Amino acid sequence: MLGICESNTPFVLFCDSSNSIDNRFVDRALKHFDNHSISACFGRILNDPSLKDPMSIWRSRHLFRETKAYRSDIHNVDTLITYAVLLRKEHVIKVGNFNPKLKECEDQDLGDKLLNHKYKLLSDPKLIAYSLRKESISTLCLRYRRWHSHYNISHNIIAQFLSTLKTSFLIFARQDLEDGNFKCSLISIYLPFYLLFHDFRCIIKIFLKNDR
Repeated sequence: MLGICESNTPFVLFCDSSNSIDNRFVDRALKHFDNHSISACFGRILNDPSLKDPMSIWRSRHLFRETKAYRSDIHNVDTLITYAVLLRKEHVIKVGNFNPKLKECEDQDLGDKLLNHKYKLLSDPKLIAYSLRKESISTLCLRYRRWHSHYNISHNIIAQFLSTLKTSFLIFARQDLEDGNFKCSLISIYLPFYLLFHDFRCIIKIFLKNDR
């Protein structure tokens, strides 16, 4: 939020510290802002080619979906993602900037506000961010949760567990085993149980805090 306010340029580049982009990213993205209705432009995220560990392979397959077909055309999207994005400062300020009260999903919130003001979010598949981060099992599972949750929708823990369980066993683990990747299949099987444990632990912490 502060970075947007303090910037002295009409466009602001956001890039996570664990990601890298090439030196053509900004020039390529800027071309789309000739249309004044465009508020943000970004592309896809891929693993850095140097990452070969099981966590990174799982992330590539099931989170970044690198093995799946990706739209090759420049198109409008309905969710703002800020792992590497160019933003139009004027629009961001006009809709109220990032919400400083949100600890996560602040990009979803800003994206919704931009869309509600009839602005557009654009995805260009040639704009690529490369993730350099090595995940632990906890950061990987929680990243999956963030990517598959919405900030203003409450979730039933059991229903969410059953949904993740179904996806993990019937899609992720199945694909892993078909490809002969046993280590990735173990991550897929572990995912729903870790998130269930995490959710109950958070509930207990809140209960204990309120009980004091």
